[in-house]
Amino acid sequence: MQKEFDTFHEKIKLKKYDENKDLRDKRDLLIDELRDALKDEKIPGTDKSLTFRSINQGSYAMNTGIRPKHDDYDIDVGVIFNVTNEEYESGTLKKLVRDKLNKSNRTVKYKRPCITVEYKTEDYHVDLAVYSDNNSDIHIAWGKEFSDEKLWYKSEPEELTSWVADVSTDPDKAAQFRRCVRFLKKWKEKQFNSGGNGAPPSIGLTIQTRKAFNFYDKKSDLNALITVAKYIKDSFCDEYDHASSKWMKNIVVDLPVAPYKNVYYKMTLIQKDKFHEKVDILLEALEEAEREESAHKASKILRNVFGDEFPLVEDVKEARVMPYVTSGNNA
Repeated sequence: MQKEFDTFHEKIKLKKYDENKDLRDKRDLLIDELRDALKDEKIPGTDKSLTFRSINQGSYAMNTGIRPKHDDYDIDVGVIFNVTNEEYESGTLKKLVRDKLNKSNRTVKYKRPCITVEYKTEDYHVDLAVYSDNNSDIHIAWGKEFSDEKLWYKSEPEELTSWVADVSTDPDKAAQFRRCVRFLKKWKEKQFNSGGNGAPPSIGLTIQTRKAFNFYDKKSDLNALITVAKYIKDSFCDEYDHASSKWMKNIVVDLPVAPYKNVYYKMTLIQKDKFHEKVDILLEALEEAEREESAHKASKILRNVFGDEFPLVEDVKEARVMPYVTSGNNA
């Protein structure tokens, strides 16, 4: 099935910023706008200018993105300000960024991990994570606007990107790893209604794929995926839910870098139990496809878990050879 996996991957993969001029330009436009809006801003109590540097984050930086189903492109950017945690309260700095970008052609939202800029007539939005350099000890501004939970969390966004990229120096191995991540993201999109409430976060799938990944021949993506799916399934543990008086499946996966938070922290126990159920179905389907002798049947199995973008192999049956019958005139 490798030919079909390759075709599938070409359909769903999202290019990096440096390969996608349109998204790169949109990212740069917003960053330049923010920089211009802050050009006269001073750090409170000083005559020191408030400046920042930007970094790429998320699937673009990790080169593991997939094309969004409804063409709503998510641009992840970090802005690291030249301040210490004592010079700026995290919520105050985050609110400043929000206010500077808040214009009539867009909706700007203050969220727990970032500032989100949504455009009314565009097919993309930008998530801006706000950081303090804090004397080279980077922290993220964390918390909701109308909450007492406004904190500086130690964070290592660039180290996370490097950790994912360091899966292998072998280009074939690294490429197969990225394909596996993209396949799982597409599986998530189909099985969890495009990643709505209750869906596991993509960073969780990326981290677990990175931990589980075992390189097979570059023509064996199916085998590599089976290994990853087994690992994810085995990562769950039993937990008793007193509310429902049932045993359910729980999962805890920490970031490999600061702040070392559980990436599945937003999911309820019921949602995690459903996640386990879907992973179990995925693993069964992958193993069934691997055993299936008919490429047509195997492709149908894989389309059930990944969606219709996975190619359907033609059902080739043995042609019946009809006997040649003469008319009798030339017998």
